[in-house]
Amino acid sequence: MSWILELAGVSLSYADGRARRRVLAGVDLSLSAGEVVALRGPSGSGKTTLLNLAAGLVLPDAGSVRLNTAGGVRTVSGEDEAGRAACRRDHMGYVFQFFNLVPTLTVRENVLLPLELAGREALAERALARLETLGLGDRGDDFPERLSGGERQRVAIARALAHEPALVLADEPTGNLDAANAANVAGLLWQEVRRLGGALLVATHDEAIAARADRVVDLSGGAADGVADRAAGG
Repeated sequence: MSWILELAGVSLSYADGRARRRVLAGVDLSLSAGEVVALRGPSGSGKTTLLNLAAGLVLPDAGSVRLNTAGGVRTVSGEDEAGRAACRRDHMGYVFQFFNLVPTLTVRENVLLPLELAGREALAERALARLETLGLGDRGDDFPERLSGGERQRVAIARALAHEPALVLADEPTGNLDAANAANVAGLLWQEVRRLGGALLVATHDEAIAARADRVVDLSGGAADGVADRAAGG
């Protein structure tokens, strides 16, 4: 099975007054095609930071982040800002914890935006069909301000999957959903990632969501000296 994402020896610290606070240290993590990995840990343990490193939104102090795409292997951490942005546009989908929907675009326009940016308009029909699956088929003409938090989260998930990326990164994707909708959303994410032969890295506090993953990576203590994997449910 081929790999999709590889983090090797990744470390990151932030300035905190006169000192620097280590967030991640020497992290090694690899995701294979069709694999779902859950990041678990208390607030401040580095879950969102790890997602942002994988996306190239943050650069590591040391180590490398690589993505295996149809066009070849890209060292995301070694590219300039424009290169990293192009990599996200073409090969990644990101479900942000606080949605990041464009307020001046309708639900339909938000979902189709990644396709326009990546020049993949041919996927529009499938992308909009996911709105139906997520129970939002009648909300396509609404603007985000007219939606509940849970509905906005589901739109964000449909948008992240629209261009059928190799890697999906999700930060608490079910945090604003009730149990029934959380199970539905998780099922769609898992199904689509595996259908596309991609990989999903998800940060979650939800034990039920973590239990569905192929592996769970536990981050604790606010700084991770490497990571400890375990099989989900173990």
